Amino acid sequence: SFNHLSPPKHKRDNMVSDEPKKESSYLTGWRLGMAISCLFFANFLIALDANIINVAIPRISSDFHALDDVAWYGTGYLLTITTFQPLYGTFYRLFRTDVVYLISIIIFELGTIICAAASSSPLFIVGRAIAGLGAAGVLQGSLSIIGQVVILEKRPLYMGLVISAFAVTVCLGPPLGGEFTEHASWRWCFWINLPIGAVVLIGLSIFLKVRGDANALRRLPLRSKLACVDFIGCTLFLGAVCCLLLALQWGGQTKPWSSVTIIGLFVGTVALITLFAYVQWQRDENALIPLRVLRKRNVLTSAMVLFFLGGAIYLFSYYLPFYFEAVRGISAVTSGVNFIPLMLSQMVSLVIIGAVVKECGHYVSDKRHQMNVSKNDGYLTRLQVPFILFGNLVAIVGAALLTQLDLHTATIKWAAYFVVTGIGLGMAMQLPYTAIHITLSAEDLPTGNAIAVLFYQLGGAISISMGQTVVLCTIEEELQDKIPGLTSKEVFSAGAANLESLVSTRVALTILREIWNDGIQRNMYLAVSLIAAAVPFTLCMQWLNSKKVARQIQAKEEMENTECETQKKSVLIEGSEVSSMKEAEDSDLHV
Repeated sequence: SFNHLSPPKHKRDNMVSDEPKKESSYLTGWRLGMAISCLFFANFLIALDANIINVAIPRISSDFHALDDVAWYGTGYLLTITTFQPLYGTFYRLFRTDVVYLISIIIFELGTIICAAASSSPLFIVGRAIAGLGAAGVLQGSLSIIGQVVILEKRPLYMGLVISAFAVTVCLGPPLGGEFTEHASWRWCFWINLPIGAVVLIGLSIFLKVRGDANALRRLPLRSKLACVDFIGCTLFLGAVCCLLLALQWGGQTKPWSSVTIIGLFVGTVALITLFAYVQWQRDENALIPLRVLRKRNVLTSAMVLFFLGGAIYLFSYYLPFYFEAVRGISAVTSGVNFIPLMLSQMVSLVIIGAVVKECGHYVSDKRHQMNVSKNDGYLTRLQVPFILFGNLVAIVGAALLTQLDLHTATIKWAAYFVVTGIGLGMAMQLPYTAIHITLSAEDLPTGNAIAVLFYQLGGAISISMGQTVVLCTIEEELQDKIPGLTSKEVFSAGAANLESLVSTRVALTILREIWNDGIQRNMYLAVSLIAAAVPFTLCMQWLNSKKVARQIQAKEEMENTECETQKKSVLIEGSEVSSMKEAEDSDLHV
């Protein structure tokens, strides 16, 4: 057992409560506004990096003469940003939050520099992996910082503002990538990160002052802290995710699903996950993902909701641009503009829902709360319609409408489909993070954030690989019947914007665009099923009132501070009594 590496819970609690009351760590006014702005642009940075590269990949692979490495340009980034989430959760628990956050941004910037200056495909892939390693700590670090500098009642609003950065970049990423690739160089897709990152680093260094976040683990010596880090678990988890992503990337594309390699990768995934689970059970409190935290109802259900929603969101972000570029034949710049209805509605929904939860306290729709009825104030019955559930249902409707897209869908129709989908996703994707913040203590919050972001990124990584397999298999299957002389490899090598170069007639071009549309349509059906899979976990969530929880936390802190002051006074009284007794004894001896 590894339990001896960290203090027992009762001792950790005593170590915290014995401290005198520290200066409040909550920020207000312009300093809070500047800190939140820096967090927004930090997430904008990593989200832009993930979206801007999609348009540039064909040119990058052409310059490096490495078409076979294309899958790794995305997988290398997703692999590290996914697998290192739990490790960052440990770092945020053991070390100062702001220091770890700034280091993660620096690592990300280092990776982007390597990508921008890369002279070969392998070096570019290494840069992508390093960038993913740094990006892994940004989103969950932002959530941890919000948990430390924003009072509980206002966190949903500010979480919505920060997370909306991901929606913005889906609109800006493809147009910027297209402009850089066509009129300058694809390397500017990475150089652009440096000035933004520098501003974020300077701004956070000035405005972000995280105080009062010390706990028992952060006061351990460095050797004890390193002993608390689950490097074995991290290695096993990295291997498991790598095997899984490779199996999904290669299966049905470079190798048949029945091949020994693919079967071996799936078997390796199961074996490594089993070993990982055993190590987590053995390490207990020092596990990469402590089972005590994962077993909490709201943590597990929120993580599963984020897993399925993340998968759907990544499918929309990665494959809907192909609808405009490959099916409708428009440029990457126009494709990005066409994404505005989806992402703007998602942003607005994120912020509005965050503001509503901030005001009413519940992250559900509750008429009794509006009538100031206090019955069952802490928990709400499942008969009422929660915002997350309603958001899921709206997103399902929107995704189902997206399955109807074709070559001739009117602008007003696809724009309306995008708005419906964006509203649903905006309502559903942010509140699971709020549920975790309300459920966990400050000490467990970094671990909870790590679990949430891990499941979100893991769902996205798996869905992207599945989506690529779906599109490739669809194109290969239909090409054999409709355009026999053309291969799927030639189609992907040409890129979404150069389909005209593959065929000689307009009829053949229309058929090729219809084949692409069929592949995208199947991915939209996959997105519908993913969002629907989140619904049962939404129904199992525990509904809490953030205002009531905040009052309970405040009352507990006041009680602890009162006890601390009482203990101090008793010590002073005892000390004065002892001094009086000594003075009396000295006086008697003198006499």
